[in-house]
Amino acid sequence: MSEFKAALLMPDDEELPLDESFFELGMTSLLLTLVKQRLEERLGRGISSTALFNQPTVERLTDHLASEVLADIFDVN
Repeated sequence: MSEFKAALLMPDDEELPLDESFFELGMTSLLLTLVKQRLEERLGRGISSTALFNQPTVERLTDHLASEVLADIFDVN
């Protein structure tokens, strides 16, 4: 979430709406690309560009990252 707040120039104490689309929050395609790059650096994993458009809210993207991109970390088997 901090990457989205930083891209939107939101102060740390402001709540980021998790269920609003990125574009409703004021993000552009360029900002989404920058957030994607920062997330990839932090996670050490690639993120499909289409994931940002198919999972268009912070909540949905977080769920996607946990279940798809980082599935091996959360796998309890």
